[in-house]
Amino acid sequence: MTSTPSGSKGKGRAPTDWRLRALSDIPTVEQLSNLELPMDAMPEQQDTVPAAYAVNTTFLISGTAEQPPWMGYYVQLPGAHLTVTNIYGVWFELRCQGSGFEAHRLAREGLSLIDAPLKGIDYARLRKTGEPLTQVPSRAATPAIQTATITTTTAGPWGPPQTPQEQAKKATGWVMPPLGDYDLAEEENVFSSTTN
Repeated sequence: MTSTPSGSKGKGRAPTDWRLRALSDIPTVEQLSNLELPMDAMPEQQDTVPAAYAVNTTFLISGTAEQPPWMGYYVQLPGAHLTVTNIYGVWFELRCQGSGFEAHRLAREGLSLIDAPLKGIDYARLRKTGEPLTQVPSRAATPAIQTATITTTTAGPWGPPQTPQEQAKKATGWVMPPLGDYDLAEEENVFSSTTN
């Protein structure tokens, strides 16, 4: 529910809908459908998201024992906290960018956060314009790759020969023993716990 201007002295009432926190202008449905990422955002300064929609989040205050870098909502990941913010009823991942903050992608589905979007939110557009998930770069050095000498063996229909006698490369470390040739009849129940 949103409030409408009261008409007295040209001033409007503050919105009462929690999804419109700290907004001086209430967006139209068309404006909401045109939202793109990244967009300027601010972490919440108060715990305003109702508990039903704040599942899997924790509201942390800077200067407390948890030592968050700023006040707002966080999701616990293995070994880290991820900053999230709820704008227009939608959870976004938040990051510090220059002298401000920006919502740069929709909160990933694996976080199981519950949205209550305002009418007009275009999830497809937000996914398309948001920053894609990337794999965290490893700090380990790239292992040296051993190059194989190219030989002129003829390849069969399944590729080059793969038996240990035909491979020029010497196996190092643990090697799985060969499985052997099994000639199972089609009617045998290989995974059955009963005998025929």
